[in-house]
Amino acid sequence: MTTTTTMTFISALRLPCYSCMSPYLEDHYPYISHLYRKPLSFDPHCDRNNLDRSYLFVKNCSDMCVTLRINDVVGGRRRHGYVRGCLSDIHGYNHSLVRALSEHPGCLDTTARQLFMPTALRQELEPSRLTICGCHANLCNSSSLRIFSSVTITMSVSVVLILFTTMI
Repeated sequence: MTTTTTMTFISALRLPCYSCMSPYLEDHYPYISHLYRKPLSFDPHCDRNNLDRSYLFVKNCSDMCVTLRINDVVGGRRRHGYVRGCLSDIHGYNHSLVRALSEHPGCLDTTARQLFMPTALRQELEPSRLTICGCHANLCNSSSLRIFSSVTITMSVSVVLILFTTMI
């Protein structure tokens, strides 16, 4: 193993990411703990697009930093909740869906039903809308990223395949 490869491997195990959830999710956490690992804080600063880094906690991730923007209805009013942390903090996610984020860092508009795989212990979820963003740089889950719909990613992959086959 070369020094560069060793450094890349070590840094991959230590990707600093913000770890927080919107404060209103703290009261609901017992009901969503089967979906997400508990963050280091429930803080109103987590809800901002550009985070004030002095108020939030950082954890080391081994995969990628993620931000989930959840479109909730609480008491008949629409609100947005945020979950920031590591990909591994999400329990039972759809690997096929998230693979697109690994290959094309950015955001995907999706539903809870598509993101979370049903299991014997977890029923299929409601199709509530959410956006998941993923990235591979230090503290990159601090702001909004470019949103890719699943159609955009499918079309991008198709264009690359067409270009590749025409070059052969």
